[in-house]
Amino acid sequence: MKPGDYAARCGSTESRVDAATFQDARVAALFEERETFAWRRFRDGQGGEDAFLRDVRERGVGIAGAGLMGISIAASFLDAEIPTTLYDPLERARISAPERARQELKTLRQNTGEALDDDTKEAELLNRRVSKYLNVTDRLDDVASSPVVVESTPEKPRLKAKLYRELEARSVPNVPITLLTNTSSLTLAELSATLPRDDEGKNTSAARFASFHFFHPATKRRPVEIAVGADTSGETARRAKALADAIGRIPMIVGDSPGFLVNRLLQAYLGEALAALDEGVDAARLENACLRFGMEGAPLRIIDEIGADVSLHAGWSFFKAFPNRSLDSTILPGLVRAERLGRKTRRGFYRYEGSVSWRDDATLDADSATLQALAAPNAFPAIPDVPAKFHTDEALVLRFLIATLFEAARLVEEGVVRSLREADAALVLALGFPQDKGGICYWSLAFGLERLLAVARELAPLGARFDPPTALTKLAETV
Repeated sequence: MKPGDYAARCGSTESRVDAATFQDARVAALFEERETFAWRRFRDGQGGEDAFLRDVRERGVGIAGAGLMGISIAASFLDAEIPTTLYDPLERARISAPERARQELKTLRQNTGEALDDDTKEAELLNRRVSKYLNVTDRLDDVASSPVVVESTPEKPRLKAKLYRELEARSVPNVPITLLTNTSSLTLAELSATLPRDDEGKNTSAARFASFHFFHPATKRRPVEIAVGADTSGETARRAKALADAIGRIPMIVGDSPGFLVNRLLQAYLGEALAALDEGVDAARLENACLRFGMEGAPLRIIDEIGADVSLHAGWSFFKAFPNRSLDSTILPGLVRAERLGRKTRRGFYRYEGSVSWRDDATLDADSATLQALAAPNAFPAIPDVPAKFHTDEALVLRFLIATLFEAARLVEEGVVRSLREADAALVLALGFPQDKGGICYWSLAFGLERLLAVARELAPLGARFDPPTALTKLAETV
């Protein structure tokens, strides 16, 4: 399948987001145009979504994995009063799941302005939704009887493939499952290769498989990234879109790629931060430079909230897919070896007082001596003799901006998305890029694309990630 060919199989009605949804009217306009591109893929073959949603409300959804994101996904369905069966083989995860779901649901309602003013009534509502709509189980059979299963397990292809086989074995005869994965770095092509084909008469199928990717913190980030693979049917994509709408999420339809759209952009941001650390840049200075630019989340804090182990697995996936422009961090493996995984272990680059995502309880714990001790032996700094001009506050910000902009252009060139505006919307809505700057592409045109390309030429000695995509050099000639 040629890049972008998946788009010809789909198409839908366009929705509109009121400017009041965002703090800046430019972002609302940007999002509307992104929707035009996304929904254009779903024009033909609509129908059946209402019956599908009725079935979901009657029989519920299954979620495989009660980790941080599994709980966040469960809270979204509980908020919509959709019966949710949450499966996890680990007893400690199951025991803590109801209370974690309740806390996540509480934060979600607060962030969406739905929380009741009366604390007692709000607590009663939360308890009622959790007790009425949430079922926690160690039996995969309970999940396999659902019309939809959202898989949120560790980023290990063999582990996911094993789960998919077990779902098929335990499914109800002649009751097909729409299987959705919350993967953040693996491709649908890789994951669906282990699924039955659509003509094999099985209840799981590559045709009924798509991504349903939430973002940290899920209580605040409204988008859900629906990636469509080579085998994904238009019906499956439309069902995933309808499901996202039903739980108050913003569907973002993209093509298949390692990391899809959002995590490809995120990896560029985080990867540049890790590279700067390996070069000896002070962690506090790096974080503060990004925050001063307006990023909602500083890169090292994001890694902690995601989990250093998850970030490491994602980094390996990207290194495998894009070896010429990926960097092998010396520090991240050290964090994992030391079990400093971030929020989940109360210590990573930061120290944390509690387990609630993005709570304001973080204290930076990554001075130069600490990072050197964590780094691989004799590997600090990983890139010697980097000129000091690449470590100024302005240079650090321009490095992550250029790396992100170039990745956005590559995504368009590969057909993962159809326009730079889709990348802008992803950055603003899912990654906390400052709304008043309108997204990396919008901002780059205001800053001066030719100026950025000139800076990129100076950064070229740092690696192939600063080689400008052809689409941008051609664009620079026209603006």
